[in-house]
Amino acid sequence: MDRHPIGNGMCAPRIPRELAALIAALQLKGATTEALLELEEHEWESLLRFCDLAHLTLRLAQVDTSGFPLWVVERLKKNVTDNAARFERVKATYREVADAMDQAGVEYLVIKGFTQAPEYVADACLRVQSDLDIYCPKERIVQAKTALMGIGYQPEETIDYSRADHLPTMIRPSNWQWRGNAFDPHMPLSVELHFCLWNESVYCLSVPEVDHFWERRIKRTLGETSFPALAPVDHVAYLAIHILRGLLNGDWVIHHAHELATFLQGNAKNDEFWHAWKQTHSRSFRALQAIAFSHARSWFCCDVHEEVLDVSQELDPKIREWLSRFTGSSLEGMFRPNKSWIWLHTALLNSPEKKRQMLRRALVPSRIPRADAPAVQFENRRPRRTESLHPSLRYTAFIVSRLTVHARLIPTTLWQGLCLWFSQRQLKRQFWTFLVASFFLTGACQSTSFYSICF
Repeated sequence: MDRHPIGNGMCAPRIPRELAALIAALQLKGATTEALLELEEHEWESLLRFCDLAHLTLRLAQVDTSGFPLWVVERLKKNVTDNAARFERVKATYREVADAMDQAGVEYLVIKGFTQAPEYVADACLRVQSDLDIYCPKERIVQAKTALMGIGYQPEETIDYSRADHLPTMIRPSNWQWRGNAFDPHMPLSVELHFCLWNESVYCLSVPEVDHFWERRIKRTLGETSFPALAPVDHVAYLAIHILRGLLNGDWVIHHAHELATFLQGNAKNDEFWHAWKQTHSRSFRALQAIAFSHARSWFCCDVHEEVLDVSQELDPKIREWLSRFTGSSLEGMFRPNKSWIWLHTALLNSPEKKRQMLRRALVPSRIPRADAPAVQFENRRPRRTESLHPSLRYTAFIVSRLTVHARLIPTTLWQGLCLWFSQRQLKRQFWTFLVASFFLTGACQSTSFYSICF
């Protein structure tokens, strides 16, 4: 992997050539497909596998495909057609879930998914959706779960949900089998019941303003589908802190960042919206959102409103320094594990004890997935090479690999933290010049004194 410039050139992450070409084609300003046209067949195959995993295939299908290999064009057309048919299943599943909630008297919000249309993605048919995300206040969450179980959904119990902001994913048993098509119209949807919009206990960081999202909720309509949703100013805020959550988890956030960049570009001159955003959210909350804004702008070169620029320029110097050095680390992390996000998380915490707690947990994870957890079978959302081994050997290989990766990352991560710490001391060149000159001057004076004494 080579270093490739992205977005506005703020950072040059080490990413494969095909991903750099994709990002160049997805820019909101100055997009070009020239690098895509230079890809060889094996690079196209790699890129399409990546796009399926990163939820960017349908975005790629929207760029000018002139000059793409014919098989690539045909594949993208099929993906678009399949996903349009799949969206019909999404709508039908939502109507069924909504009816169950209404009959149980449960109030809720729909978040993410098709609610991103039309400001974050032009058409809901052009967005991959594998589940429905429903938020309910904590006092209603058990009632909501009971309503879903009443129509056949059951909680998935093999994954560790201790760091999630939702209950175990609800799945309705079916005979459907995976056949390699990420856009299969017949693929059933799961449901995730969110009990919070930000999990303070996991991130040791308080974001109290999300508690007010509920009281500002609105009713929206998309085509023939009506649903309760976040108010516009809270919608962009939720997406921004959802990206921040992903950054602090080392998750893939590239498709969310592109959706955010699309919104920022489309509302770059919307004075009324950003005035309401500023009036609704505190300065500290706007600053948290600005971290995601910075990633979206850096990766996908979008215009932004002056209010976004102002809050970005007013960020804490430690966070600005981290952004200047590590904005591309999340892109690299999709191919080469890293823990650069640790130092962003540290910069966001005020309590020394919380910082130590976070560092211990991040550098030496104490939780080990169960043998039947998906993480044992999959890596970066793809089957591990050990899938043909006996389950006990596969699990042993997973544990050894996991410990090896963490051990290898510790010195690199600590070195990054040390470099960041020194850079934040803001010692100017003149100071170091003075310090070096003083050292030699002091040495010369001491030598003269010693000479005088001896002779």
